[in-house]
Amino acid sequence: MKFADNTAVAADRLPLPPEANVASIALFLDVDGTMLDLALRPDAVVVDPALRETLSTLHALLGGALAIVSGRPIREIDALLALDDVAAAGLHGAELRAEGYATLAQPVPNPRLDPVRARALEIAAAIPGVLVEDKGGAIALHYRTVPQAETATRNAALELLVLAGSEYELIHGNAVVELKPSHADKGTALATLMQIAPFAGRTPWMIGDDLTDEDAFVEANRERGVSVIVGPRRPTLARYALAGPAAARAWLAALAAAHTPGNSR
Repeated sequence: MKFADNTAVAADRLPLPPEANVASIALFLDVDGTMLDLALRPDAVVVDPALRETLSTLHALLGGALAIVSGRPIREIDALLALDDVAAAGLHGAELRAEGYATLAQPVPNPRLDPVRARALEIAAAIPGVLVEDKGGAIALHYRTVPQAETATRNAALELLVLAGSEYELIHGNAVVELKPSHADKGTALATLMQIAPFAGRTPWMIGDDLTDEDAFVEANRERGVSVIVGPRRPTLARYALAGPAAARAWLAALAAAHTPGNSR
């Protein structure tokens, strides 16, 4: 992926919540590193109950045009955010759900992943501190607690790709390398949802933090929408920036408050 030279993107001004017309927005949100602070383990993240309330309010204000787009499986998204009737893309888009539980895509069980899982556990045993996250249709190796093991982990992950075959690819994120189905990405997920109600005819706003969100930034930009990078990672194709997850949560809360009837603006 070719990045534009926009390292000064943080200086760009993200529209203030009252300026953001909820009647015309389709809001797409990544989870980890975007709305939630990263933790040493994926199962150790903390979700502020206020965030769940904010997202529920935004879902109503947007007429349902809100989607969670994450590398996590949809079942984990639902467990974390308690939004199990909201549109969602899990496993970077390999799983895709429309609003109201309608399934648009899901990974086909692949027996070739069984030896991949076994080899991933062997890799983790050989590189102390590396964590295997088995997502069912994807497998991730996390090295957040052992950043010095980045090169070794990435090299070892190449073995997983060989075992899985050409229908899979490796993607690199924040202290993680992941094997996922090659046909799926967050940009494709965003584009698919934008074809159906209640997203169709609206302007996509994508907020994310990691390399895996860049495909969705590309799609949002193509649709003349808004792309927002959360955190310091650069370069990026996003056109706006928020300092970190706390800033993203505050912006979302302000958006909800600004358009809730009865609130002062």
